[in-house]
Amino acid sequence: MLPGFRSRSHFAMLPAIVLTIGCAITLSQTPTPSPTPDDTRVPTTSPGITSTVELGVRGLDVNGNENKYRSDLNYRSGFRVFDSSFLINNKEGSNNFFDSALVTTSGWGGDPSGMFRANIERVGFYKFDTNLRQVKYFNNLNNHALNEHNADTNHGFGDVDLVIFPERESLRFRIGYSFNRTGGNGGSTTRAYSDEFGILSNVDTGSDDFRGGVEGKVFGFNLGANYGFRKYREQTSYFINGLNLGNNPTNTARLASFERRYPIEGTTNFGQFYAQRTFAHRLDFTARIIYSLTATNFRVDEMQTGRDNSNNQVDLDQFTISGETKRPQTRGDIGVTYRITDAFRISNTFTYDQFNISGGNSFFEQLRRRNAAGVALPTVLTSTFAHRITSYHRATNLIEGDYQISNRFGFNIGYRFTDRSVSLEGSDRNATAVPPTNVPFVEDFDNQTHSFIGGFKAKPLKNWVVFFDIEDGKADNVFTRLANYDFTNFRIRTRANVKNFTFNASFITRNNDNPGRSVEMPEVNLSAQTKSNTFASSIEWEPMSALSLSSGYTYQHLNAESDIIVPIASSVRAPGISQYFVRESFFYFDVHATPIRRISLYASYRISDDHGQGSRVSTRPQDIITSYPMTFQSPEIKLAIRLTNNIDWNIGYQYYDYKERLVNAQNYSAHLPYTSVRIYFGRAADR
Repeated sequence: MLPGFRSRSHFAMLPAIVLTIGCAITLSQTPTPSPTPDDTRVPTTSPGITSTVELGVRGLDVNGNENKYRSDLNYRSGFRVFDSSFLINNKEGSNNFFDSALVTTSGWGGDPSGMFRANIERVGFYKFDTNLRQVKYFNNLNNHALNEHNADTNHGFGDVDLVIFPERESLRFRIGYSFNRTGGNGGSTTRAYSDEFGILSNVDTGSDDFRGGVEGKVFGFNLGANYGFRKYREQTSYFINGLNLGNNPTNTARLASFERRYPIEGTTNFGQFYAQRTFAHRLDFTARIIYSLTATNFRVDEMQTGRDNSNNQVDLDQFTISGETKRPQTRGDIGVTYRITDAFRISNTFTYDQFNISGGNSFFEQLRRRNAAGVALPTVLTSTFAHRITSYHRATNLIEGDYQISNRFGFNIGYRFTDRSVSLEGSDRNATAVPPTNVPFVEDFDNQTHSFIGGFKAKPLKNWVVFFDIEDGKADNVFTRLANYDFTNFRIRTRANVKNFTFNASFITRNNDNPGRSVEMPEVNLSAQTKSNTFASSIEWEPMSALSLSSGYTYQHLNAESDIIVPIASSVRAPGISQYFVRESFFYFDVHATPIRRISLYASYRISDDHGQGSRVSTRPQDIITSYPMTFQSPEIKLAIRLTNNIDWNIGYQYYDYKERLVNAQNYSAHLPYTSVRIYFGRAADR
């Protein structure tokens, strides 16, 4: 079984079983990113086996902050399977179990991620696909949350799908299964007694999805119905190993023991039905409806001991929280496209979405303390109950027309209207108050938004094309106390070909303004604005089949600003601003060459340089100015030598250099030499 996969049933064993069988029948694997000299194989449909396997060793030398290197890249030294493939063509005969079977793998060994895929089919009968992946996630940064939010986990996930009668137009069946597992160690924080404490965690999450459906054609309509079931769980636990003085060791607050269990279990049932038909080659009709029902149960059991910020000895501070929620949702879409002429068509899409969230929770706390002299204080009991019902309805209509004036120019224009209503009601009950209190409340919110879209495609010359898109208006916000987004998105792209050269360039700008109001009294108008401009360009040159060069440059200019309210003293809160800046330049250069028949060369260079906020500094205590100024560059060179018709020898070297322009910099450099041998079997050897 893959590391990190914690099976809860025989269904969860299925992906590992498939992987084991697949690896057993594959002695080899798919072409690597390494260059292959004079690789001119032609696919064949005749019976036979085509297979490649590349096995190798990677070295690693890290200088500087290894935790930052692992958080960014996480490549390890040692043996690894670079890539492999195993293909069987078995199309002759009528009694074969399969016509073709393809198994590919990549990244198993010292890579931070690995992939396994299998595709098996018998034309006219079935098509089987599976895709299994594993990611080794590592995050340990000394300039984020005091290095108390970190993770070292294995994430395994995948899909298995079977289609029965895939080519049959009248009737097809689909069956599928997906899984998701994450396990490992992590770190987080908890706040208690006016201090913050770093805590440890054992991560354990998982989900399983089962789905099935039927598709076919009835009276000219393409119809389909699908049903699925998802079960998910969260079993992560939190704890400390010993006395914890907190992030402020000068006060009296500390934890002697801490344990939190936070089990979550939930299920989702969902169904989908769709229909599509084209009438008289002019009118296209598409409709879809989706219904889902999600139910979740959760519980929090937390116990801690220590000393509070008043120097009282805490013998027991225990929380018990439990609750449940349900969320039924219905979404429907109807789209119609009418081709008025060969050059002009108009389309309209109507979408309706509604859901209701209902649930509640109970909160109970028991606090037992003694004062500094050891005298027992009265036990404090807290018991509260909360219940919420959210009703959400949203209707959206988009009408759009496009007109192709000539082969050189066409344009489109559209209008989107959205009507949304949200209702929130609930109650908060305090059973320990004297007398007990119950505070009900109701909120209703309705709004409409309007936005416009447009664009064109032009060909000023036969070998030059220009694309333009713009969208401007308002977008509704799912949160009731925030106003609509004001946004403008603009994009222009161009591509040109001149002999052996290909030029690409684009410019994208995005402006978004999100107004809101504070929850403190008196209320204050707040706003969050983001403005982003991105320019990208590239050039490719292929003067001959044995040589190709490509290069590109991207620049991103981003300003983000939010109004905030910051406590600058024990009882003083002042309005301020939070700003974030990006000034990133990215450049790359690639060369592919075959100087002689048996040798191929690949060389590349990449550099990313972000100047961030530059010389900007905060002059007021309530203002926050941040960025992430850094430089990251990576040159690489690969050489592939054909030793025989069946064997290639690859040798390469990659260098990473990372530098931060921060006080607590996490700089590192890493050398990654590697060598591998790729072996070709069967028809793959006929090169």
